[in-house]
Amino acid sequence: MVGAVVSAGLLAFWPPKPATDTSFALGALVLGFGVTAWSTAVGLGRTIEGLQARLDVSSDWTEASAREAFFVLSWTGTGWAFAAALLSVALGV
Repeated sequence: MVGAVVSAGLLAFWPPKPATDTSFALGALVLGFGVTAWSTAVGLGRTIEGLQARLDVSSDWTEASAREAFFVLSWTGTGWAFAAALLSVALGV
């Protein structure tokens, strides 16, 4: 949905090919950030929680909430890139 909306919004300013390419690239960027952050949360989550406990820092950050948030972000980027690709095919570019 986001990919189609961004692609359609960019169509107001650019021709179809650059608009869908840019939307796809932005979706891939969100996907890449989400996967990187998710894997960091998985790999370092318990360490960060332990460090917070040791330093007596009160925070609502937890490994589980971070994994869930970045999982959602990763799938948002995937959907964005996929929607941009479908719109590109629909426009024939």
